[in-house]
Amino acid sequence: MDIKQFDQNREVYIKAGARLLKESFPESYEEDSMKEMEEILGSERIALMAVEDDHLVGFIGGIPQYDKTGWELHPLVVEPGQRFKGVGRRLTLALEREIVDRGGIMVYLGTDDERFQTSLSEGDLFEDTYEKIKNIKNYRHHPYEFYEKNGYKIVGVIPDANGIGKPDIIMAKRLSNHLDMNLSQVLQNKIDKIEDFSGAVSIKEGKKTLYQEAFGYAEISNRRKNNRETRFGIASGAKFFTALGIGKLMEERKISIDDPLSSLIKLFPNFHSDVTIGHLLSHTSGIPDYFDEEIMEDFSELWIEQPMYLLRKTEDFLPMINKGKMMFKPGEKFHYNNGAYIVLGLVIEKLSGMNFTDYITKNVLEPAGLHQSGYFAMDHLPANTALGYLKNNQGELITNIYSIPVVGGPDGGIFVTAEDMSRLWKAVFSGQLLKKSTLDTLFEPAVKVNDPLYYGHGMWIVKKEAKVDKYLIMGEDPGVNFRSTFYPETEWEVTVLCNRQFGADELSIWIEKHLLKSINTEDGGENNE
Repeated sequence: MDIKQFDQNREVYIKAGARLLKESFPESYEEDSMKEMEEILGSERIALMAVEDDHLVGFIGGIPQYDKTGWELHPLVVEPGQRFKGVGRRLTLALEREIVDRGGIMVYLGTDDERFQTSLSEGDLFEDTYEKIKNIKNYRHHPYEFYEKNGYKIVGVIPDANGIGKPDIIMAKRLSNHLDMNLSQVLQNKIDKIEDFSGAVSIKEGKKTLYQEAFGYAEISNRRKNNRETRFGIASGAKFFTALGIGKLMEERKISIDDPLSSLIKLFPNFHSDVTIGHLLSHTSGIPDYFDEEIMEDFSELWIEQPMYLLRKTEDFLPMINKGKMMFKPGEKFHYNNGAYIVLGLVIEKLSGMNFTDYITKNVLEPAGLHQSGYFAMDHLPANTALGYLKNNQGELITNIYSIPVVGGPDGGIFVTAEDMSRLWKAVFSGQLLKKSTLDTLFEPAVKVNDPLYYGHGMWIVKKEAKVDKYLIMGEDPGVNFRSTFYPETEWEVTVLCNRQFGADELSIWIEKHLLKSINTEDGGENNE
């Protein structure tokens, strides 16, 4: 038996559904069951069917209510000969998964007692209402017990809804107010809808791991699967590590966020003298960029004139940056700038006397316990590292080894595991890496990108009612998609790493919007009227 979306193109199924409605609820649909089927199959609703040997044996519907956070289950109909065989339960679970997928957190229903099947049909329900609900008895197979076995609770009654002594019993079930035991099933359902998803997913609440799993292949040709410890490239997510490195220099009093670049390093004759470290960190410097994402869509286009295998050190990017001109006056506006972080890497090397990647490894990765992460060369990757994959012009999957610099650096290209990303968030916010005063400077929203999105110094920031709601680290390269989110108030972490150029953004946003929705909003009573 298959449970699937109701096929509205098969009239035989619609007529069969109308027949089941009429047979199951003659009091309500004796005359207009086809009209009811039209409403059940409405565009905003959910309609699922159970089919066996091309024969409709049951179906279920869902109606969006309360701005789609609450849904009404209506109807649930199973062919008489198929009852008590698990069909209704499977339909109910499938509907609940679909509701959660659409952002719902609760489902309710009214199950009428029109045939005096329960003790609630006795006496006056306007008297001792709650006591009578508590002591309800089922006389003749009323379906409320079916729903109770599937996690629904009686939350109220409407006395005399269908006539004297014929109440409507109201039942409800919470679906995702908290990430519960259905989380794995719900996430799998969503991931199945993302074609060819490949990567790792981690969801945490403080020290508690709620979900951590890997999907797809780290290396397709040898069928080597991704696992929970696989290292993934995170593209521009590496800028956060560079910002933390600058923070370390700030604590050593070697630099301040307001220092002019020209006072620290003399390599950029075309730069405006007012460019500061803060401008570079917040993408407001206006300096020329070697890869301007607003002009050039494909990162791999860079390597037509500049072979990527020659870019192994930070200084190798200098000619690409210095050939350009200032785009605007420092501080004038936000314009995402990869070159700015190359410059910050050169500053770190100048002030520390160390190679950039060695400095970040010693001062960020090691103190934070990120022992599986690092700046690995594409021609010398360690074990359990995922290759990135993209499609060529023929639609075939190819690796990204010729599409990104051979070694990561200040603006992108570090490899991390899902667990290491979690360790980094904890190290940052526990004060393990930097002092609170330093973090306050780095994590201050520096520039408004668009409401409610801001950029700080190495990370994206979303504000809600004048407070920081969450911090974001994101990255995308050919064959790489990464997104990690941290909610400071609740300590929720959502990290998705993909060795494809898609998947992380879609899944992470969906998790935050649907699975964490009721946790991270403080206006749970807005629909109580």
